[in-house]
Amino acid sequence: MVGRLIIPRRAGRPAATVTRDPAATIRELKEQSGKGIWLWGSSKLMHSLLDAGVVDEVRMLVCPASRGKGTRVFEDWQDLKLVEATGFENGVALLRYGIKK
Repeated sequence: MVGRLIIPRRAGRPAATVTRDPAATIRELKEQSGKGIWLWGSSKLMHSLLDAGVVDEVRMLVCPASRGKGTRVFEDWQDLKLVEATGFENGVALLRYGIKK
């Protein structure tokens, strides 16, 4: 699998980088108390975590730019529900999706 899962620093605990079994790591972390777990960057890793059923929510910043064909973020993902959309003065939009279970 290509990609890294970066778990932000929490009180008394340093940030962590997971490269072996991210889904198992997420399951373990979700059993602990604390704030949310964030993934930055890797769409391949995001898809593997979505497929493993460990994602509760997807947040995306969408910038208004056109660059040819591009890469689809979700091919046939039907389990997303738009929860919130926030537009900013610079044209960027923050999209927040819940995962239908």
